[in-house]
Amino acid sequence: MTEHAPRPLRFSVLGPVRAWRDGTQLDLGPVRQQALLAALLLRPDLCVSRRELLDGVWGTEPPGSGGKIVPVYVHRLRRCLGADGDGPDGSVIARDRGGYRFVGDGTLIDVRWLDEIADEAAAARRSGDLTAAVSAYARALDLFRGEPLAGLPGPFAEAERVRLEERRTALLQEKAECRLRLGRYLDAAGELHALAAKHPHSEPLAVLLMRALYGSGRQADALAVYSQLRRRLVEDLGVEPGDQVRRAHQAVLRGDKEALGIVLRPEAAGPEAGGPRAGGAGRVRAPRAAAAPPARRVPDELPADVGELAGRDEELALLTAGAAGAGVTVMAVDGVAGAGKTALAVRAARSLCPLYPDGCLFVNLHGHSERRGPLPPERALLRQLRSIGVRDVPDGSDDLDELAAFWRSATAGLRLLLVLDDASGADQVRPLLPAGPDSRVLVTSRHRLVGLDADRRVTLGPLAPEAAEALLDRIVGAPRAAGERAALRELAHLCDRLPLALRIAGARIQSRPSWTIAALARRMADDERRLAELRAEDRSVEAAFRLSYDRLPPAERHAFRALGMAPATETGHRALAAALDWGPYQAEQALENLVDASLAQQPSAHRYRLEGLLALYARRLAAEEHRPQGGLGLVAVAGTSARF
Repeated sequence: MTEHAPRPLRFSVLGPVRAWRDGTQLDLGPVRQQALLAALLLRPDLCVSRRELLDGVWGTEPPGSGGKIVPVYVHRLRRCLGADGDGPDGSVIARDRGGYRFVGDGTLIDVRWLDEIADEAAAARRSGDLTAAVSAYARALDLFRGEPLAGLPGPFAEAERVRLEERRTALLQEKAECRLRLGRYLDAAGELHALAAKHPHSEPLAVLLMRALYGSGRQADALAVYSQLRRRLVEDLGVEPGDQVRRAHQAVLRGDKEALGIVLRPEAAGPEAGGPRAGGAGRVRAPRAAAAPPARRVPDELPADVGELAGRDEELALLTAGAAGAGVTVMAVDGVAGAGKTALAVRAARSLCPLYPDGCLFVNLHGHSERRGPLPPERALLRQLRSIGVRDVPDGSDDLDELAAFWRSATAGLRLLLVLDDASGADQVRPLLPAGPDSRVLVTSRHRLVGLDADRRVTLGPLAPEAAEALLDRIVGAPRAAGERAALRELAHLCDRLPLALRIAGARIQSRPSWTIAALARRMADDERRLAELRAEDRSVEAAFRLSYDRLPPAERHAFRALGMAPATETGHRALAAALDWGPYQAEQALENLVDASLAQQPSAHRYRLEGLLALYARRLAAEEHRPQGGLGLVAVAGTSARF
């Protein structure tokens, strides 16, 4: 076999295909001819048949001359590449067994240098010399002069372009990983931003970029990377992010530097950072692997679930049913004060909790509290962020829009259950909704929250008679209840079958062994003292009603008092308008707002009423309004009543 002397030929395919002999660039002819050269060049010392070359360069659109064009292009390439006096036997393109073979011995090809330098970088990384690894990766990447095989047609060139681009991406990722382990976060972030823009669906790149941004002190930007990636994956591909990127997102939320591989005190670097590298002085080894971080604490803030929930089976089934559709599921529970809204929401949340692996949060919004005003959304957001482990809140933490955006970004990949208790209105709730599409929110309020987009709404009224008696029976004890069944039934009626009133009455009997149930029923039969009897330490039915009443505008307070004095069971808005000398529209608006505030019932369109304890409270307020200054008795309010 003839020995070929080394040929001073150099080829580049990591960009436009080029060739040089003795430093002089050669003219490689038209792009199809260059594509045929690449098909041989990238398979050195392998025989490639004419059919393979034809299919690889022309694909499904072969030339009219068919395979005859291949020897023509080979002949032209031999003339381009050969030195003066070289014949076919001395060419780098040899004929071999029905095909052609590129003779790799003695030629220089940039992809070979790429492999050699990449191997050098990998060896330095394995040895712990991360500075040398970064330098070698940079030299390997410098070999790329644009898009590999730029402008070449054919299936072979296209497939090789993809392979070489993936190789470049992998080298960039390995270089970025070494930079992160050296603590060079700003350098890594800049390079990764550009790379992530070219590969918008790459999860490994997103993880690297999140780590680089967090290490640079940009937690909010790191969370935004996850949110944007997740949106693209869902909208473009219909899939959710994988475990690796979800774990990185959780680590950013918790500020878990160990899980993110953040170097707390990066050592002085070598040549890339401008440091010395005499002998081994500039060598920076990889930090030791940290101990596995402790398992993430999954928050469970739900209050204790006390006792059996009385008579709310249908409502509970509605709240615990499957998600209503795509996106966050919002369930709203409203009702009069004391109807058991919080108890129902907590019971529903307890049964749903196992379905939400990222935590169950409970926030009391204090919409109706004696001791404090409604919780501002800004404070609620800060509390929720702390609950999911966010330690560093970005600048602008006093700005509601900034905080809400940060909360949405932080929860985009979480599956949370959030209970927002005692909301004052929809505007207090909307900024607090998480972004995770599988999350669920249970909101309780005395208001109907018609301004909130809810998937399901549950309105709580009095318990059914059997459920009310069962609740009293459980509190006072079965033996006492069995002996006074009729009195128990009457007591449940006097309590309006309202859970708060039933619990207070039951607790009073429970704490007074000498009392009979009938004795308390007789005391409560007096309308003047019934509300006063329903008080136990800091729990009071009248106080609960007052908190709702005090938050009404003046016109609606007036309408509430007047409705309490109406002689008929039901009243229309026109009758109220005549009684108060209002216009019909003003009266109807006031009454509708009372219904929304759970301070009036609406049995049918344009008909309104107050019942039981709420009516007693309204009459008491009306009587107090008409009581003369310094007077001892109640002045008749028939003047108001007679006008209905």
